[in-house]
Amino acid sequence: MYYFTYDPCIGKLLHLEDFYVMEPFRGLGIGPEILRILSQVCITGCSCMNFLVVIWNQTSTEYYTRRGALDLSSQEGWHLFRFNKKELLQMASEK
Repeated sequence: MYYFTYDPCIGKLLHLEDFYVMEPFRGLGIGPEILRILSQVCITGCSCMNFLVVIWNQTSTEYYTRRGALDLSSQEGWHLFRFNKKELLQMASEK
């Protein structure tokens, strides 16, 4: 689930609300495919994609960091991540 929002400093952005691949389906390329499609949606008019990761989920934190996401904060037990245009373009063109 995602929605669009607006930040006066950076413009329109996509906020990824929920992104979860169930354990039996991990490792099948579903996560990267979802990110590729969301990146394609985002690059048509957004400056970035934001999402939250619960602070104890180190596996997800490492995954998004490896993909180029920036960890913007760790306040209140959450990591705020962003994929900038460069990383979105890269993921959108992956096969």
